[in-house]
Amino acid sequence: MTPAPSPPPGPALDPPLREALRRLERGEVIVHPTETVYGFGGFLEDGALATLQALKGRTRGGFVVLVSRPGAVGLRLGEVGRALSDAFWPGPLTLAVDDRARRFPPAVRGSDGSVAVRMPGHEGLLRLLAAAGRPMTSSSANAPGLEPALTVRDARAAARARGHDLFALDGGRLAGGAASTIVRVGPGGAKLIREGAIPAARLDAVAAVDR
Repeated sequence: MTPAPSPPPGPALDPPLREALRRLERGEVIVHPTETVYGFGGFLEDGALATLQALKGRTRGGFVVLVSRPGAVGLRLGEVGRALSDAFWPGPLTLAVDDRARRFPPAVRGSDGSVAVRMPGHEGLLRLLAAAGRPMTSSSANAPGLEPALTVRDARAAARARGHDLFALDGGRLAGGAASTIVRVGPGGAKLIREGAIPAARLDAVAAVDR
């Protein structure tokens, strides 16, 4: 996927977000907050993806694409996907969406060719994504097998343990909690992959989601 050029940061962007955007534009991975835990995130570029893979000990797949609005996904959510995103974004709902045109790099595609997309519920992260004008890819800030970091200190320590000293956006101590709910959406409807912060009953109130 060839990303569109990012617009310059707007005047309302505060200094930490400006610096985070500058680092991302340079191809770096940063530590960023979400509504629950800290993440490692970068743009959909070869260098940043290679760093994420090294940080997480992965060769492919498993990374989430973060967007600032549903229209920024660039993939067809389908009727059910649109209904779910309208109801639960921003928030802890991840939609696994078909990428039949292979617009996204292999590092963010699952074994079935889908891409996991989420609009996070953290105001500062949403402002960063909006200023960037393009998606980020992200994974929880932790060494493989350990719990995700709830503080910047722990997130940066996890990165240093893998040989990387990352810039961090400090969102204070985060609340933690359940992982996002994952729903696979496609032409045939939707299927619940993982029940998390959004219970299945709340999904059912919006759209038909198979188990």
